[in-house]
Amino acid sequence: MTIADDKPLSLVHVLSNRVGRAFYVEIESKFGVTLAEWRVLLTLTSEPGVSAAEITNRWAMEKMAVNRATQRLVDQGFVTRDRDPDDGRSYKLKMTTKGKKLYEKIAPSADKRYSELMAAIDSDEVDAMVRALQKIIRRAEELN
Repeated sequence: MTIADDKPLSLVHVLSNRVGRAFYVEIESKFGVTLAEWRVLLTLTSEPGVSAAEITNRWAMEKMAVNRATQRLVDQGFVTRDRDPDDGRSYKLKMTTKGKKLYEKIAPSADKRYSELMAAIDSDEVDAMVRALQKIIRRAEELN
């Protein structure tokens, strides 16, 4: 594989797109769940009751993409959306039993794909990559 531009941020962009495609093949084409929907389910597994805005921020996704994903999951009965009693303008999202079953059905394939991708580098490289990416993300947040 040859990548014409070897600047780090260009490579991050390429990586993001290629990882998205790799998960598309493993999740959307097999289970009919978009990557945005998967991210919502993944977040609600570890943080039940978060808002769509919190998911948007966590994944640095477009607000409309999260809203569409959330609405589709609600419409299909995988997620509930209840008004936040502390903030009447927002909603708390939670997975339903049906949503948990969907998550459990998809998770092994997603975990397998994650492991296949990460097998390209060793644990020291993973640690260095995580530290470097966290620094760049913090700096990008400061610049916003």
